[in-house]
Amino acid sequence: AIEVFKIPLDGAVQAVQAVSNVAGRYSTITFEQWEVHMLLAKNPAGWQEALSMVDRTADGLVIAVNGQVADGEDLSWLWDVRFEDFGELAVKASGERGTDLAVRLTYADIQHELVHNMMDAVLACPEGRVEVLANYTAFRDLKRALVRRIEAETH
Repeated sequence: AIEVFKIPLDGAVQAVQAVSNVAGRYSTITFEQWEVHMLLAKNPAGWQEALSMVDRTADGLVIAVNGQVADGEDLSWLWDVRFEDFGELAVKASGERGTDLAVRLTYADIQHELVHNMMDAVLACPEGRVEVLANYTAFRDLKRALVRRIEAETH
């Protein structure tokens, strides 16, 4: 931007600092008694990075995986992701392919509960801050469900 469009450095820095999220990534959606922090991961490297950003002091964690065309229907990559110890977090495996994820979490020795419906998975977490880590269509679908729920409550 500085070189091509001749944007002053201070203006470029201010513009970048003003970005809080891109299409809901890394955003926090507040509804009822939950603050839902949304993290998107698309591939094994992205999952590793996103896993390192999960707040281990949160009250719950929803890991959601779909297997639609946009996500890639082959979820064998789950075995390439090093799932870490989540401490005392209440972990929920969710999404259309939640069962596949639950198997992977079992092998990683992660205590979890399988809740296929992503909105129900959030609601099954203790009230407070909930971290959500999801692949593309799971992220999109849960974000839409949260927005619809908030809109329904305000009307």
